[in-house]
Amino acid sequence: MMFRRYQIYFFILFLPKLLVAQSNSVDSTIRAIELSFESGAYISAELDARRVLEVPGIIDSTRVLAEKWIAFSLIAQGKSSLAKDHFAVLLRLNPQFELDPVLTSPKILAVFNETKTYLLASLKSRDTNSVGQLQTGAISFRTVVFPGWEQFHTNRSGPGYFFLGGGIATLGAGIVFEVLRSSARSEYLSATTSAAIDSKYSRYNRYYKAEIIAFSAFAAVYIASEIDIFSNSDRYSLAFSPSSSPAFASSFSLRIRF
Repeated sequence: MMFRRYQIYFFILFLPKLLVAQSNSVDSTIRAIELSFESGAYISAELDARRVLEVPGIIDSTRVLAEKWIAFSLIAQGKSSLAKDHFAVLLRLNPQFELDPVLTSPKILAVFNETKTYLLASLKSRDTNSVGQLQTGAISFRTVVFPGWEQFHTNRSGPGYFFLGGGIATLGAGIVFEVLRSSARSEYLSATTSAAIDSKYSRYNRYYKAEIIAFSAFAAVYIASEIDIFSNSDRYSLAFSPSSSPAFASSFSLRIRF
């Protein structure tokens, strides 16, 4: 049991370092992919970008870059139809994404703009044909696993560092005080003299109170993180759209955010 506690403590202490190391590694790979593409190594750039997509836990902005370089490399290899699929994934991740019209090849721009036009037309057609739609965009499982993880996933690094750091500090302190309290309790129960009992109990009581405070602080950080996620998300809404059918000509639009 004690070994498992130390395993958890070790994981919490080194989690931020692992996240930063993974982020730096992915960023370096993206830069290497760009250099490969610019040097004409299109197949190598495509394969390396596909490997980036296989990295667990990468954020959406990194996925967008990987999809972009896959599409670029496919177009350079004469596979424009396959590139459209990757531009479509990119645009679903980031509908506001644009390519630089000056620095981007006209051939690549043409494929990208064609894909974007098709997606916009599809979305417009879908909205027109639906009388009511319940939008339940998925806030991921990261929301409930640990404070700050969902913020990082949605590319909000400021709140992410704040809640992740607060969560690690408070939970880590709680675990440390729990271990110390357990040890102090054993010493208190084994004391034989009155003076020793009073001294050991006082020490045990201090750790007990500190443990409660630390875990309560973690609960506060956790709840604040949940509130931050839902207050900054517009993906939970109820929307009613006009229908093209004459029977619903007087329908209205309503969006309720909760």
